[in-house]
Amino acid sequence: MNTNARTHVAAHSSVRISTAVNELLESNGTERATRLLSESADEIDNSFSRPKPLMWLRQDLTGQDNSDTDEQWTQWVETSHDSTLTGILRRYTTSPVIAEEATSKALEGIRFTHKDNIGIMGFPLTAGSPSLNRRESDCTSPLLLAIESAGGTLVGANHMAEFAMSPTGHNHWLGDGINPRNGRYLSGGSSSGSAIAVATGASDVSLGTDTGGSVRLPAAFCGLVGYKPSNGLFSHVGLLPLSESLDTIGLIAPDVDTVRTTANVLFDDADTVAPESRHRLDANHPANESQVSHLSAETASRVCDMDVTRAYSAALQAIEQGTAPSVDFDDTELNRRSVAIVSVEAARNIGRILDWDWSLLGDQVLSRAIRGTAISAIEYADAIACQADAQDEFVETVMAGSRFLLTPTSPILAPKAPDNGDMSSQQCRDDYMRASRFTRVINYLGLPAITIPLPEAADSLSPGLQIIGRPFDDRELLDRAQAISQIVR
Repeated sequence: MNTNARTHVAAHSSVRISTAVNELLESNGTERATRLLSESADEIDNSFSRPKPLMWLRQDLTGQDNSDTDEQWTQWVETSHDSTLTGILRRYTTSPVIAEEATSKALEGIRFTHKDNIGIMGFPLTAGSPSLNRRESDCTSPLLLAIESAGGTLVGANHMAEFAMSPTGHNHWLGDGINPRNGRYLSGGSSSGSAIAVATGASDVSLGTDTGGSVRLPAAFCGLVGYKPSNGLFSHVGLLPLSESLDTIGLIAPDVDTVRTTANVLFDDADTVAPESRHRLDANHPANESQVSHLSAETASRVCDMDVTRAYSAALQAIEQGTAPSVDFDDTELNRRSVAIVSVEAARNIGRILDWDWSLLGDQVLSRAIRGTAISAIEYADAIACQADAQDEFVETVMAGSRFLLTPTSPILAPKAPDNGDMSSQQCRDDYMRASRFTRVINYLGLPAITIPLPEAADSLSPGLQIIGRPFDDRELLDRAQAISQIVR
């Protein structure tokens, strides 16, 4: 191949990508493969099409920029100035979803907030990013409709990590969520405001999203209950996606009873739970699969902070887990696959929402989102293809004979607030990497899970106990959580 031809081949995007992937895979026989690829490189490059924008997230049709004027919409009042403390970005001044009377009173008297990536038609949907301040949702989440139809009151939208991409509650633009139990710590994220609002009493229940622990982590760090449903159980209509393969909408509340009351309404709503999911939710599970297994205390002691290890060991003793099976498992590969899926899907979703302008992202989110542009299609496809088998293997081997599995919710009590807002410190980086050790793989496996608070430890903080169930065994999971919470509190 002459020099001009070699330069021409190297100029093709498809060839550059293929070359990089082959280097990552340490492929053999690449010279002939590259030659064959170069023959169709023009066709491949010209056939590339950019991902389509999210059509239901539209520009503000009123033409009104509420961030620059005191004349706000009559339906809501912006409260972002103190949302790091209250958890609420905007408070609703009227019923935002339904105008007619509620059809039941199942949730009457219960105040709800929702993470600001769960949409209401005609209302702002910012996902914690000022770049979306003039966007609004063109559809309403069926979960919010079900809540108002059952007499629940929606009082506001919550502070959140930018584009739902921080387990610590960091937000470059809005400020970091402050833990109501101790201001020297962060609330956890990415459903930061959802936990803060419940912990401060601003709402009784909050809807958050959980892609790798983003409901369970802030709930645990703030001493609350956080429920992540089975993947695919609740509708994603009106949800601004981070990772459509792993996203779930979950609930944060002070106690399991309140979560169960709300979940029952959502379980029974035809628009919230699709028919195929309802069939699995309602399926009878064998009565002999009631045993509870747990991550061994020895494993917990190797990866958890001392206060978490002590609380977890005490909880196992209180639940009388001494004779129950303990398990150890290597989650390295599960974590790798989870990160590959989230990274690629986040890059696609954030990129198409921002029209591929990476300058609109804060450093922490950009460092995660841009990673998705460097992961090969082969690695992503492999992670997707292995998902179902990984779930089966986990249930059959790690949870063998058990209906539920106990682990700590997080190895740390809560992430420490950074000095002078510097999220690049070693402590912040360590907290960021460690926080979701026990939660991330559960999203990849598609399993339901709930965190319940354990007795208070250091600095007024309490560790969380995670209870993991089998696929679509959500009702029994909540029943078991109610029983265990009475024992360990």
